[in-house]
Amino acid sequence: MNQTMNSTKTAIAVIMMIALVLLLGACGTEGNNQADAEATSNVSSQPVQSAISNENETKLVKDDLNREVEVPLHPKAIVAGEFASELLALGVRPVGAGDNGFKIVYTQTEMEGVERIGDPPNPETVLELNPDLVIAPTVFLEIYPEQMEKIAKLAPVFYISFDQDPIHDIFMKIADLIGKTEEAKAWIASYEAEAQAGRDKLSSAIGDETVTIFRVEKGRLRIYLNRNFAGYMLRTGLQANAPGAVAAEIEQNPYASAKEISLELLPQYAGDHIFLIVRDDGDDKAEFDAIEKSGIWNNLEAVKNGNVHRLETDKYYGSDIVTIRETMKEALDMLAP
Repeated sequence: MNQTMNSTKTAIAVIMMIALVLLLGACGTEGNNQADAEATSNVSSQPVQSAISNENETKLVKDDLNREVEVPLHPKAIVAGEFASELLALGVRPVGAGDNGFKIVYTQTEMEGVERIGDPPNPETVLELNPDLVIAPTVFLEIYPEQMEKIAKLAPVFYISFDQDPIHDIFMKIADLIGKTEEAKAWIASYEAEAQAGRDKLSSAIGDETVTIFRVEKGRLRIYLNRNFAGYMLRTGLQANAPGAVAAEIEQNPYASAKEISLELLPQYAGDHIFLIVRDDGDDKAEFDAIEKSGIWNNLEAVKNGNVHRLETDKYYGSDIVTIRETMKEALDMLAP
């Protein structure tokens, strides 16, 4: 009798142990499933970092017209209405570019194979290039509204104003736009080191003497300020002193291109050194030949002291960062040989 009861108790204990094991297993499975579900939920709430996903990711940015523009996070085919040199400096070659991009002497080799979209930009050419991003100056919308309206239907357009620092503003905006911020910072650090060395050399060579950029065209005389035709390179890069009349113009508009003047006003704007821009043939040359014979020209201090330096029109044309950097070296050699 006792043996029978002991066998029964043993069987019951075994059954209870099996049930407990099964119960614990079920709880463990449920816990694991819940943990797996939570992990899956956490992953899905984060951006997927696969290459396939990245190709289609976009971001919202504000351009210089204060427009919100949805652009690719990693654009693959960029059309540059302007600013092709800035893209090249970041290691990115545009698929298409406006006419000015092909005029930059220092990047012509790198522009081989880039499609010319024309000036004004041709929407049909842009369509054929199938861009995922268009970068254009704000002036394009002012002078080519119909073309830009059509292009805006083909790809997002990011507008950039010329009325700002070409290196620390324009270049950095482009770099941030296309995900090349660190590359731009490295380029700028290298440039600033060169510029500072140039400032020191120039200061030692000419001290407080002033420098003017004077361009002669048929029927038009211009003093260049702080943008293209050596303006930014001279004023912001090398920080060369400007005559009072030139400094006043720059103070009114820090990134203005040029001031048109009459020949009679030239003595007010002329510095101790003159950078002269005039083509070597045609009507522009004939215009300067007449000026060169005038008393106004020959009485300028820069002329009397042999401090007139001729600049190549095509080489100094651009206001892009590559032109700024390269012409700075040549101009420094002229002023501080």
